[in-house]
Amino acid sequence: MAVKEILIVLPTDLKEIVSPYLALRAQDVGYSFKTVYRDEPMEEQAVCEAIAHVDGYVINLEKVTEAVFAAGKNLKSVSKLGVGVDNIDREAARKYGIEVSNCPGSNSNAVAELTLGLMLGMARNTQNLCNDLRKKMWAPEVGFELRGKCVGLLGFGNVGKQLARYLQPFGVEILAYDAFPNEEMAKEYGVAYASLDEIAAKSDFISIHLPLLPSTRHVVDAEFLAKTKRGVYVLNMARGGIADEAALYAAVQSGQVSQVATDVFEKEPPFDSPFLEDDRFIVLPHIGAATKEAILTMLGMAIDNIQSVLEGRGNRHPV
Repeated sequence: MAVKEILIVLPTDLKEIVSPYLALRAQDVGYSFKTVYRDEPMEEQAVCEAIAHVDGYVINLEKVTEAVFAAGKNLKSVSKLGVGVDNIDREAARKYGIEVSNCPGSNSNAVAELTLGLMLGMARNTQNLCNDLRKKMWAPEVGFELRGKCVGLLGFGNVGKQLARYLQPFGVEILAYDAFPNEEMAKEYGVAYASLDEIAAKSDFISIHLPLLPSTRHVVDAEFLAKTKRGVYVLNMARGGIADEAALYAAVQSGQVSQVATDVFEKEPPFDSPFLEDDRFIVLPHIGAATKEAILTMLGMAIDNIQSVLEGRGNRHPV
């Protein structure tokens, strides 16, 4: 009987971290891992060629189109290395009978910690003060504390809950918008549910943690930003398409928004984005889940997802 093979696509800087794990895991499950390390998402043709004879596929940032599913003659299961599956054509997956899964909760702590760190840095403007000092500019400035402020969470899933847990000791008011409110959960995390308009009007920080869906695309647009407190701070650790980047840029230029921290962009890499030219934008290269702990948790869960399907035990985390 042929050994089952799983294609895994990862950034090159993860090779040292994941190689020992994959070697042990291959012995454990008796599968072969076809691992591709690269720093740019694979083009469609390259994915089609790589997937031609594999049984499972751990997806990173590459677009998985109908052509890819058609090329996977043995393919039965794909799992996103993370949570967001907007780069996967799920209709095509259904057409070809391929199970699609993701790794809910696997990176929520990493993203929540990054978000909290950015909030604290924005409150004291640490990034720009550091940059000034490197330029031999001694320009101390007065910041502010999180205590007593209002934080609005757009999305109260795994990341939103973990961030709320971390924010509680800071003495902030936490509001959350979510399509599926759970009052018992809100009470546990010290959160009050609110409408988008209420969050816009009251929040000193607005932190985006929604999935990218047709209903959430450009939720943070010019109309929403016009309703915010003047000088609000906005963070996006979810997906670039949830915030209208042109509207966000205009709001910073007008002073309606003081500062933006974003780990995601509508087009990645965003080398032509005006965000990169303005020091009121803290820009990061999609590193929310990039911790050793989260990577190994995600990879293990993604392989578990595929193994479960291949061994007839069903889809553990269907999308």
